Amino acid sequence: MHGDSNSRWTVPQFTFVGLSLILLVQGCSKESPNLPPEREITGGSAAYAHTREIVSLGPRPPGSAALNKTREYIASELEKSGWETFLQPFTKSVAPIGKRVEFTNLIARHSGSTHSQIKVLLGAHIDSKYYPDRRFLGADDAASAVGVILEIARRIGNDPDKASRVELVFFDGEEAFGQNISPNDGLYGSKYYAENWRKSVEKPAAGIILDMVGHRNLSIRYPSDTPAFLEQELLKAARNAGVEHRFKKALNPILDDHVPLNNAGIPTLDIIGDFSQFFWWHTEADNLKRISTESLDISLRVASEILGNLLAE
Repeated sequence: MHGDSNSRWTVPQFTFVGLSLILLVQGCSKESPNLPPEREITGGSAAYAHTREIVSLGPRPPGSAALNKTREYIASELEKSGWETFLQPFTKSVAPIGKRVEFTNLIARHSGSTHSQIKVLLGAHIDSKYYPDRRFLGADDAASAVGVILEIARRIGNDPDKASRVELVFFDGEEAFGQNISPNDGLYGSKYYAENWRKSVEKPAAGIILDMVGHRNLSIRYPSDTPAFLEQELLKAARNAGVEHRFKKALNPILDDHVPLNNAGIPTLDIIGDFSQFFWWHTEADNLKRISTESLDISLRVASEILGNLLAE
């Protein structure tokens, strides 16, 4: 990991979020006794509801109140299905803005699982790109990915044995403060997180990163240097879902949150939208109008199958 930091992560150093959160309680109304109870929202619809909730909080660059509320929302939703959440704070010097910035990753484990039990990582970034002159909401980049992971976490939470072998991680500071992610700007949260795994003798067998997975007419371009066995898992899951035409290999590597994990010895798959082809990428047009329940459901089904297969190996 490049740059300086003011702390190192071990599990006992996590800050337990749990009961310290301010839960986001929605209002409710009395139902008529003659009407059946509403069915639980699941699948792509549930992922959309989570995406909408996060977007409603406003732009969420590192250090913002909206990002703090996003972490609170994620933690409160995860705790409903038995996940324990922990904060991983750190500080980094950010050259493009000439100052140090406080970042905070959010990590979740299930059923009191320990470091050595974790077999697969599942993650996404929670920050939206910092723009001092525009209202950038980052609905697809990457609130959509968080929405999908929250629904996966709810489902797998019903199987504590499987859930105990998964670590969820929500990265702060994925976006660069300059124009684009570079070796020295961006991926702050995943670099810090991965460095702690680098020092561990026992590492997860694989990781899955989701980014920009909810846009209409879903188009995914996974990096050209994706580990072969993870590429096979992705393409198999896409074929089984009948959506293989939406998942294509990029011509080149991509600089995203999977890179620090791969460098730390954890082979990681990056399921990322073909951002170079999106006119709305990093613009105010990346709002809720970009998001499709169908696309979220496709990403959910594909990622869920990959996760299940990796846990079964």
